[in-house]
Amino acid sequence: MKAVAAWAGLDEPWREAFRQAWEAVRAGNIGVGACAATRDGEIIHASRNRVNDQDGPHGEIFGSSLAHAEMNVLARLGFHRYRDLVLSTTLQPCLQCSAAIRLGRIGTVRFAGHDRYWDGYHDFGKLDPREVRRPRPAERTGPRSDEIGAFGLLISRFRLGNPRLVNGFEEQLRSLGEGPVLDLAFALEDGGALESLLAMEVEQALATVWPHLTRLAAAES
Repeated sequence: MKAVAAWAGLDEPWREAFRQAWEAVRAGNIGVGACAATRDGEIIHASRNRVNDQDGPHGEIFGSSLAHAEMNVLARLGFHRYRDLVLSTTLQPCLQCSAAIRLGRIGTVRFAGHDRYWDGYHDFGKLDPREVRRPRPAERTGPRSDEIGAFGLLISRFRLGNPRLVNGFEEQLRSLGEGPVLDLAFALEDGGALESLLAMEVEQALATVWPHLTRLAAAES
């Protein structure tokens, strides 16, 4: 199957980021995961979104709007530059996480899902000439234009664990072109399929929704 080959073709930091994202959905949080690794793939730390959790690992943020996956990975890293680290995240970083990545001096960031809402928010050089003169920002790779990228966006758009989607944020996302992925996410949730998916491991869930992801990816190309 194409989904099996695609999953097998991901390196371990990518797979771990998606495992973390899937666990976030299972735990009632927003489905985003992140993983910091060396350039040769040795995982340093991986974590997930914990905005709705009531507790969490020592050193990580939970139960707060700040408890994003990238923030929890960065919070576990010591205070120095990380030019040789690669941060893999299942969804395009938001303003908060982009700022933390900049301050954390991460060398490379790669992300799967395209979160249009945060397009351009990583470019802090527009704020002040001093920022332009600072050491180079992280190299960015993403979003992915394939089914893996579509999956990264899809699993972040379930209303489960994401109160913003029932408080007006949906309309903003639809205005940015996210209608098809929101329709799919809500259909899986409302029709009961999400409950069945959550009983699977992430790679099995990926394979199950693969035909939908193919259509989403094709619509983006």
